[in-house]
Amino acid sequence: MKRYKIRVIPAAYSDMKEAREWYRKINPELTKRFNQQLKITMEQIRSLPTGHAIRYNDARIANLAVFPYAVHYIIEADNLIVLAVHHTAIDPEKWRKRL
Repeated sequence: MKRYKIRVIPAAYSDMKEAREWYRKINPELTKRFNQQLKITMEQIRSLPTGHAIRYNDARIANLAVFPYAVHYIIEADNLIVLAVHHTAIDPEKWRKRL
């Protein structure tokens, strides 16, 4: 089975940092749970990258199971490029510029 490498663009790292800070302010335990769910979602993407539908251009979206966030990514050769980790209630135009 092909093993993909996950690459996260700097803007997506910023998204993750912003989400972690938001949850840390509410309850530090939420930050830990968010990180766990993000890790699980990333591994699911790596295991079955085409398991999520293409939603915009070539971008696919994988929702976190517990938190209202989604990982937006594209497949390029042997790489999975994470474009955004975006709150599902925020206007998608914010991250679409990254395509």
